[in-house]
Amino acid sequence: MGDIEGAMQTPDGAWRVEVVRRRNTRWYRIVHGEDVLDWLSIAAVERILEEAGVERHLLVEVDPTAPPRRTA
Repeated sequence: MGDIEGAMQTPDGAWRVEVVRRRNTRWYRIVHGEDVLDWLSIAAVERILEEAGVERHLLVEVDPTAPPRRTA
């Protein structure tokens, strides 16, 4: 489906944002518990996190190869 180039998540791992690339196309993915929102623009990521009350400045960079935590 694409290569994960980078990832950030909340300190508790409940929310994760991934940068995904396939060939020349890049997009964002949000993983929250069992929910996965894919093919997002950065504007959509910002809106979704804001609506969920997630403070973006608290996101920390994580190893993109590590699997997301599945806690909500």
